[in-house]
Parts: sequence; structure tokens; C-alpha cells
Amino acid sequence: MLVAVLAQLCAGGWAQAQEQTTYHGCTDADGRAVAAVSDPALDRVVASRPGAPEIRYNESALPRLQPETRLFLFAHECARHNLGQPLAGARSEADARRADCHGLASLLRSGLLDAARIDALERDLKFADGEWERVPGPPRAFALRACAAETAARRILTRPTPAQPEWNACVRGCGARLRACAPRTAACEDAYERCASLCDFRSPP
Repeated sequence: MLVAVLAQLCAGGWAQAQEQTTYHGCTDADGRAVAAVSDPALDRVVASRPGAPEIRYNESALPRLQPETRLFLFAHECARHNLGQPLAGARSEADARRADCHGLASLLRSGLLDAARIDALERDLKFADGEWERVPGPPRAFALRACAAETAARRILTRPTPAQPEWNACVRGCGARLRACAPRTAACEDAYERCASLCDFRSPP
């Protein structure tokens, strides 16, 4: 899931990029491309279109948001597609947090977000009651530092022990597929993250 590209990021930083942000490269759980469509009439910052591999976004919604916050919210929405989460109906807080962490990992891995900016991002992700209607819910606190630590820990493949054989075997299998993935791309990394996240449903370490 190469979540997004800021058209002017390299040329002029976040401030100049804000008005010329383009998103592409999102894929769903089956590897299909998810279209990113700019929609000035949308009353939300970003929203998925149920029944279609499509994400709509409005750069003018909630103008107080920093460009990296908009990028994160798009990454979160892309993660919902990438993880195969339901796009319609009520969302659980657990699914939302999982999409938060998956989206953040993609941004950090692709270099679109500097780890040093995570704290500033968390501060900008504090929404008033009325604002939650315009961003991906449900209302929750964002613990992005914990996400980053968890992602780093998952990359450490340990030897199986009697206490965690199923989990280790599962994660090692994901790692084997990652090593065999060629040429190595962001899609390979995303497949690994998705595979490793499913290992959590086995015997945890």
C-alpha cells in the first residue's frame, strides 16, 4: 500500500504541497487499485465509496488541518481497503485503530512522514464533536507512538520457543514470502504487514 504521493513534497515541503496534493497507489486486500478522487463537494476530509474501490477526498474540508494530517487520514482510509475492512455500516474502534497503525506504518516506510513529526500529528488529530462527523471515526484518541513501536517490534523475527510456536511460525512464513517478493516494492512490504497482522489471531508471543 503505497498510500499517497505529495506532488510538491520534494520541491517545496508541506506548506507548498497543501494545495497540490495528489494521492495514488492505494490497493485493496486483493491487490486491486483503489481510485483516489478529488471531490470539492464532499462534506468530509476523506471517505470511501462502499461497493467500489474508490476513496474521495476534499482538500478544503476542515481547513485547520495540517497537510500531513490530511495525508494520514487518507492513509487510514486506504488501510481500510488494504486490510479488507467493511466499508459500510458502523465501525469498531479496534478496526479504526488497526487502520491507524497500518496507515502510519505505510507513511513511515515510504518516507512520506518523518517519525519526528508523529507527536505533532497526534496533536493535530484532536477533533471536536462536530469535527468527528467529517473525518474517519469512530471518535477515539490516537496513540501513534504505540503504533510505531508495535510495527518495529513485529519486524523482529525470533526463534520459535515452546511459549509461542504458532505465532513465530506464522510471522516467519510472512517473512519468507517478503524475502521471495521481487522486485522488492512497497506492495511487498504491505503484503508482509497484512500477513503479520493476521498472526496476532494465533498464539501471541
